[in-house]
Amino acid sequence: MRGIFIGRFQPVHLGHLGVIRHILSEVDELIILVAAAQISHTFKNPLTGGERLLLIREALKEQDIPTDRLWIIPVQDISDNSLWVHHLKRLTPKFDVMYSNNPFTIRLFEEAGLETRRIPMIDRKDYSATEIRNRIVNNEDLESLVSPSTIRYFEKWDIKGRFTSIVTDDTLDPSQNIAGSELNADD
Repeated sequence: MRGIFIGRFQPVHLGHLGVIRHILSEVDELIILVAAAQISHTFKNPLTGGERLLLIREALKEQDIPTDRLWIIPVQDISDNSLWVHHLKRLTPKFDVMYSNNPFTIRLFEEAGLETRRIPMIDRKDYSATEIRNRIVNNEDLESLVSPSTIRYFEKWDIKGRFTSIVTDDTLDPSQNIAGSELNADD
């Protein structure tokens, strides 16, 4: 049996890894879909699709989660909810069950006639990508929330610097979070 788990992973954290470990106890293989792979450099989606793929792969290795049973696939979002599940099915190997706690995602998959299962929430208050992004901006500890490799890559990529420019730009004018939008701004 093959399952599918969809997330933005902005960034991947220990809660995600716990969920992946749990799902792997129920399925033979798991497809991890990295959603909104085309979106980056905003506060909600600071990392590129490629950066997220690398962070996930490295975190899985550090947590001794076997990658031989995993597929990690980036997918772009589309703006048509009625076609979204079909879009995902075109991009992935066949799967039997989708894991999520998002009511809207569950509804879309059920309307498409696919099995869905809820996943355990693992210390959701702390294991939250929003909490992690806020901690980065506020120079707070991340060691208890993400894998060591994630912290190393954040330092290498100067994620704090990226956040500083994103937060400043978003604070001044939230519409400026699209590359090239400054060329159309009225001065």
